[in-house]
Amino acid sequence: MLVIAGKGHEQTQDYGKFTNRFSDRLEILKNIKLKNKLLSTNLKINILKEISNSLQINSKIKINNASINSKTINKNDIFFAIKGNNKNGNLYVNEAFQNGASLVIANNQIKSRKKIIVDDTLKFLTDASSQLRENLSSKIISITGSCGKTSLKELLGKTLSKISNATYSPKSFNNKFGVPLSLFNLRENDEFGIFEIGMDRKGEIDYLSKIVKPDVGVITNISYAHIKNFKNIHQVALAKSEIIDNIKTNGYLVLNLDDKFYNLHQKIANKKNINIFTFSLKNKLANIFLKKIIKEKSKYKVIININKKKTYFYVRSIFENNLKNLLAAITIISIFKDIQKLDKNIFFDYVITKGRGDITKVKLNKKSIYIVDESYNSNPLSLKSAIKNFDELKIDNYKKKLILGDMLELGNYSKKLHLEAGKDINKTSLKNINVVGKHILHTYKNLDKHRRGVILKDKSKIIDLIKNDLNNNDYLMIKGSNSTGLNNLVNKLKTGKFNAL
Repeated sequence: MLVIAGKGHEQTQDYGKFTNRFSDRLEILKNIKLKNKLLSTNLKINILKEISNSLQINSKIKINNASINSKTINKNDIFFAIKGNNKNGNLYVNEAFQNGASLVIANNQIKSRKKIIVDDTLKFLTDASSQLRENLSSKIISITGSCGKTSLKELLGKTLSKISNATYSPKSFNNKFGVPLSLFNLRENDEFGIFEIGMDRKGEIDYLSKIVKPDVGVITNISYAHIKNFKNIHQVALAKSEIIDNIKTNGYLVLNLDDKFYNLHQKIANKKNINIFTFSLKNKLANIFLKKIIKEKSKYKVIININKKKTYFYVRSIFENNLKNLLAAITIISIFKDIQKLDKNIFFDYVITKGRGDITKVKLNKKSIYIVDESYNSNPLSLKSAIKNFDELKIDNYKKKLILGDMLELGNYSKKLHLEAGKDINKTSLKNINVVGKHILHTYKNLDKHRRGVILKDKSKIIDLIKNDLNNNDYLMIKGSNSTGLNNLVNKLKTGKFNAL
């Protein structure tokens, strides 16, 4: 914001002994015209040129999306050549141009009219994204928590896109690379931006939420995910609370009233004078809570109480984690929109995110099986939820089979939490529990004997199990941490690449 103080309507300046013809107004207009020759109609180009001081870049360059993966570049995209843990993006600049990139941000490169050369590409992307955030009026919603971040982001992003312009981060772009990249892809006409913020150690959520500066912060729940870098779960809860410090003035915090760390997060938010909105599956003190579910043919009618008024929506699934995400999404939307005016089917066509409980029919030789894909990741809370959902699936129990892999990144808590998972499974009607991995053996040993399947020595034995032990129309749930490789295996199964395994 520029303030020019003076008597701008006068055409002269009187110095007593002489008069100087000078107009503030004409001088301003002349310099605006000069500036406009350098400026682009694209705000992102202006920000990039200004913070890099790269005046040689053509202001008429078009940029659509930004990417740090040269293989995903399309015509008029911008490529940020970032040096990551495994790959150096500077080696893929030519590939990015071949795929149609209109602009590349890189280091250790020869300058050109289509390149901006900087010392640190990731820092430059982060700075540019932060500048863009400051210059847009979009309402930013940032989601953190131990479980359900991606699923909630997908549900919220797809729903808001039906009633407004909204951008939301793809997949699980929730780290120091994904967050600034997602933010940079925010569009000037977006009313909403929805971003996921993850962590595996203290300070990361503070760093990322400072970039995003959310209008609304969301903490889904607190569990033992990534606890290997913390002494106890209370420290995990405090690390998640870092998002509260960076919510904008007069902003909002959405909390799960059923979470055991709700009171801690409420107290921190109250000290910051943040507005708190709550949701719950059972607690009537929440702003939004579940009242009743009615089955209507192929639909479920979910009746909720929202700020002491009753309304309802139709959904496909009433698994507990899906209901939590539904209530959280409604709570967030209610901050900006009149929930009563939303179409009752607005959530009905939502499809579960891949790897988080989606069901795929796979043909194998002369039989068909259903893969219940929970392979994206696993931690104590998400495993408990997946087990509960599978147990409630309305098919004959003998048709249900499970393959469980390790829950990773649990540090010194690993044995204890894997043992507790066995106790949780023993409370269900599930049998045929097969395991693959090192830590999951603690779960297996804690199972009732009649529930135990087989111990698979490696992932190749999974194929033998599917071929030999599964019958036509059986349901197989596969659950394990991403790093176990189960997710990659399941993706090949679902796409028919069975022989490749």
